Amino acid sequence: MKHGAESYFFDKEGWVKGALFPVEALLRIFKKFCPWFVVPKPDPIDRPDDEQPAKPRRKFCRLFERGDQPDAEGLVELGMAMETETTMNIDSSGDTDIPAGYTYLGQFIDHDITSDPTPLTQMGAVDPEGIDIMRSPALDLDSLYGLGPQQSPMLYEEDGVHLKVGLTSATEEGEPGGPIVGGFPNDLPRDIMKKAIIGDGRNDENLAVAQTHLAFIKFHNKQADEIAVKHPELTGEALFKAAREQVILHYQSIVLTDFLPRLVEPEVLQDVLANGRKLYRDEHRHCMPIEFSVGAYRLGHSLVRPVYEWNKVFNSSAVPATFELLFEFSEVSGTRGDGDDPFFGKPTLPSNWIIDWTRFYDFAEVAGIVSHEDLNFTRKIDTKLSFALKTLPEFQKTNVPPVFISLATRNLLRGRLVSLPSGQEVANAMQAAGIAIDPIADDDILGGAHDEILNAHGFHRQTPLWYYILREAKVRHDGNRLGPVGSRILAEVFVGLIEHSDVSLLAKQADLSFSMPQLLAAVGDINPLGR
Repeated sequence: MKHGAESYFFDKEGWVKGALFPVEALLRIFKKFCPWFVVPKPDPIDRPDDEQPAKPRRKFCRLFERGDQPDAEGLVELGMAMETETTMNIDSSGDTDIPAGYTYLGQFIDHDITSDPTPLTQMGAVDPEGIDIMRSPALDLDSLYGLGPQQSPMLYEEDGVHLKVGLTSATEEGEPGGPIVGGFPNDLPRDIMKKAIIGDGRNDENLAVAQTHLAFIKFHNKQADEIAVKHPELTGEALFKAAREQVILHYQSIVLTDFLPRLVEPEVLQDVLANGRKLYRDEHRHCMPIEFSVGAYRLGHSLVRPVYEWNKVFNSSAVPATFELLFEFSEVSGTRGDGDDPFFGKPTLPSNWIIDWTRFYDFAEVAGIVSHEDLNFTRKIDTKLSFALKTLPEFQKTNVPPVFISLATRNLLRGRLVSLPSGQEVANAMQAAGIAIDPIADDDILGGAHDEILNAHGFHRQTPLWYYILREAKVRHDGNRLGPVGSRILAEVFVGLIEHSDVSLLAKQADLSFSMPQLLAAVGDINPLGR
């Protein structure tokens, strides 16, 4: 994406490309939302055909027909109104009963679904010549494994079996928590430029998803050690493959039996498992449904909290762990430009920022581990986002008006760019496909904080899909889980991704039930700093 231009390659359609902020609407948007800003001359969006890549990095498909699209100005107005809560005005009545760790597990899963397996250079950078730009969507953890020990050797120890782990840096007198020794194995492996040496660099864009990635690294290493004891005949590549398969199966079980049931209506998931997929059919196995990628799965943006109970050093009783601070500890996001160093100048993650997992997951069903009394929960799935991108370090270095870095606005405009159908059109299409569904009424779209905008643009009758799914969750389940449309899209796509994976839980070990708390317990590194 450059200057608001994006491209998507659709199966049977070819390239869809354009500007999130259409040129004809720019002047009106600037006049309304940032009249003080000098309007730049728009860059041309279309590239000559000979400059288009021969193959797309990702291929998308449609589960439903295209929809008619509203004017961009209305979407901008709605998106700007959705970003409301801040660290100062949040209250617990907006929480779900979903532990907050699942927000960032969801982000980790998203990067696994959408990432390209990219071999790394000796310094850990991506080698563009090695990108496999036509990979199939699957839950196969290529974001963790890259292309394996032979083609991504910098991810692995010399034995070609274990994944590398990084060490934290010591803190000193005067820093929060006081002096804490360094050398905890609780950071991602990094090069001398602080870049994370991992299969998908996006998993270092904030500390919560980075610590989640690290947990999976450690789980792989644990599985390799246990398999080596049980099967001493397995060494080298054979041992790595055996460990990788076990990790993938347990990961898919987490998605299917722990993560997904917290987000969707249980009867919808059971129907998909028992009676098969009606929308995401096998003909779609090589592409990602755009209604999932740009619509339903963006529910995660609603789950984010503006502040967390992070560990014994950073919490509401001491120094708040704001969402913005989580981005400081990232080579990807933690710098505002020249002269500003991520990690507050330290070479790796400071030891006082190691996560306390007992504050992010409920360990009630894991013997011997007690969740912290200050367990974080996600914010409700609704049309209010509890943060704004403009507060994050990487955006503070840009001279861009807030309207252009509003996450909600960009989500809505992205749906417009790819011609997503409205929520009502999707609900009607599901009924036509023989899916028993009870859509919410147009009047149910109203009743929140955005009625004036919705009425002015007719959005309560033809509602942008992402907004519809968030509002449906609030109307049907008070924001504690998705409603029927959102549930159906997520259930079908995730079940399909598992069935389409080379290592598939549903084909190999369908009775396996495993959770993220169980994974963390198996790793045995729940809270190195103590309570």
